[in-house]
This record gives sequence, structure tokens and C-alpha cells, in this order.
Amino acid sequence: MKKLIAAFAIMLAVSPAFAQNATTTAPAKQQAPATQKANVQKTLPAPEERAKAYSDELKTKLHLTDDQYKKVLAVNTECIRRKDALRASGQKGGQGHKEIAAYRKQQFQTILTPDQQTQLKNLNAAHQQKKGKEADDAGDQ
Repeated sequence: MKKLIAAFAIMLAVSPAFAQNATTTAPAKQQAPATQKANVQKTLPAPEERAKAYSDELKTKLHLTDDQYKKVLAVNTECIRRKDALRASGQKGGQGHKEIAAYRKQQFQTILTPDQQTQLKNLNAAHQQKKGKEADDAGDQ
């Protein structure tokens, strides 16, 4: 009887060690959103749709004319296609993306009025601040 009680006591003392193994699967669940994000990037809408969405946003915020809108849409479509081609080739950043950004900026300078260019700079600065804050918030967690 004493041996049975001793065995039972040892089993109770050791059982929490086995319970710790269940929590080791939690980090795998934390990695799932990154996997989902990768899957979302693979199924992005067509470049034309993304360019239209961004151009529509600029039209309302910058009060573009119809002629300006058409030109901005063409530039955005071209830039998004070029960026997608870079991503498809495996290039994540660097010189190619800088060239595309410089091209877009140069084209927008010919299309937008000086007041609209100032508004666009403010929008981009606000977007960068928001993006930076989201990265800081994600790093704090």
C-alpha cells in the first residue's frame, strides 16, 4: 500500500512537467499570421485594380481634374506593374524600388500643381508616420 501511495505521489509531482509540453505548440500559432500574410501577398488584386484604388484616393484628397486623374492612373499602373515584376524576380528592396519611386515622383511633378504636390508630400509624411508607429507597436509586443 505504501508503494502505491508513493507511486501515486511521484506521478502527481511529475505530471506538471508533462503539462508544459502543451504550451510549446503556442509559438507555432503565433507564426500562423505571418504565413497568412505571405498567402495574402500572393493573391493581391490585379495591378490595374490597385492603381485605380490609389488613384481614386488621390483624386478625392488632392481634388484632381479628370485629365490629371487619367495621367496619375497611368503612372500608378506602370509603377505597380514594375514593382510586381521586381517582387516576382525576388528583389525585395534596393535600387529598383528607388528608381520606380523616383520615376513616380518625376511624373507627378509634371502632372500635379505645386499646391497638390505639397498636399501629396503631407499625405506621404502622414502615411510614413503611421507606418512607423505600427512597426513600433508591433515591436513592443
